[in-house]
Amino acid sequence: MKHEMTTAFAALIALAIAQPAWAQDWQQEANYGAVELNGDFSPDPHTLQMVAGGPVNASLSVDCGIGFVSEPPDLTVDYSDAGRSLAFFVESYYDTTLLVNSPSGDWHCNDDFNDSIGGNPGLVFQRPRAGLYDVWVGVHSRDFRDAELYITGRENLSQLIERIEAARGPGIVASGSGFVVSNEGHILTNHHVLAECNSQTFQVRGGAAVEASLVATNIPTDLALLQADIDIEPVRFRSGRGVRLGDEVVVYGFPLTGDLSSQGNLTNGIISALSGLDDDLSRLQMNAEIQPGNSGGPVMDRNGQVVGVVVESASEEFFRQMRGTEVQNVNFAIRNAMALAFLDTNNVDYNMGWPISSEASEMSVADIAQQAQDFTGIIQCYR
Repeated sequence: MKHEMTTAFAALIALAIAQPAWAQDWQQEANYGAVELNGDFSPDPHTLQMVAGGPVNASLSVDCGIGFVSEPPDLTVDYSDAGRSLAFFVESYYDTTLLVNSPSGDWHCNDDFNDSIGGNPGLVFQRPRAGLYDVWVGVHSRDFRDAELYITGRENLSQLIERIEAARGPGIVASGSGFVVSNEGHILTNHHVLAECNSQTFQVRGGAAVEASLVATNIPTDLALLQADIDIEPVRFRSGRGVRLGDEVVVYGFPLTGDLSSQGNLTNGIISALSGLDDDLSRLQMNAEIQPGNSGGPVMDRNGQVVGVVVESASEEFFRQMRGTEVQNVNFAIRNAMALAFLDTNNVDYNMGWPISSEASEMSVADIAQQAQDFTGIIQCYR
């Protein structure tokens, strides 16, 4: 690395890497154009309102947790009359990442500048070289996120971040689904739905949003437990034999908040496999369609009983780049056994359903949807 990086945050701030394969044409015009700055530019900091993210999974070729970026850079900085330092910082309610190609051709990336003053990314170049700095701001999912890029040549970046964080009010950073599992107001969802939350609310269709406190979370299983002051009849989990290959399932949740129906969204399909990626036995594979925001919602059998928790879809980008093939509608749920063990560990008094005896006890999909609307809600995550 030809630039001397700030030593106080050496482990967090920057990493010089070889040019990624996806960035071979990175010289194309930046999404938000170019800006000329010198060593004493004004106003300082220079700011840019932007939308972060893109179709390229840079993490496949950059071992820095960069996530998804656009092919062209978001901004090109033509820097002249170099000053003592040049720093980049991204402020967002969402979890963003930062990637910079410096005039020397070195690549630098960061995920979290300093957890004690906010989880947003930053990069500091001491005694920066004059020339072109190409900047990408990414996110960890395929979503596009509002962000603000700060560039400073005079201010101490830590102090600038502290001032920005102090001025920022609470905002929604993520949303997902969850469902009531006990008469005491316990709500089951995914860990990743709550990963960025300082606080969260839960709201069923037709009801008011209520604050929900975090009771427990488990990263390996990707499960989390909330509790709220609510009086809602909880779900029943399927008892007896487990689901079989080809069994029909119904999914209800709140995907793509702000774009799809605020009243919830229902899909159905079948169990496609009895394990997940790499034969993960904690997962079920299904072809019931899910979207971002479905995470944490219930997967129900045709008797209206819960058989799993929606968790993820297979990465189309991974299979396209690493396997040379397209995947369609490959979705996964956490098995009941994992969910019930998690609830047992946290002393939750949940309800088990009745043994499946015949097809005569099956409900219509419409009846299952009506039932699911009563115990499934949207979780809004604030930071």
